[in-house]
Amino acid sequence: MGPWEFVDIYDGEIRYVDSLKSKNNSSRYGTGILTFHKDGSFDSMGNSGNYKKEKKLLNMKYTDGADTTKMKISYISQDYLFLFSVLKAPKTWVYRKVKSDRK
Repeated sequence: MGPWEFVDIYDGEIRYVDSLKSKNNSSRYGTGILTFHKDGSFDSMGNSGNYKKEKKLLNMKYTDGADTTKMKISYISQDYLFLFSVLKAPKTWVYRKVKSDRK
């Protein structure tokens, strides 16, 4: 799945990407890169762990011993990834694909 740049977090489940395509990251939550590796591991803002993708669900387990985080893949394309977390307050995490400068 590769590296994804964090854009922002929104309340509820967001499925419409058109209005977000031109949005720059000005989130109060900061910036960061979420990278999924082919070996089933991931890195996110200085933390790491393992993930398992099952259909539209992404189970992420951080190595610090925290509970497994279950995220629904609401939307995925070459350029955007929307992850929906169902917690006490449901949120959509929006990411933009990191483009490689290599040719």
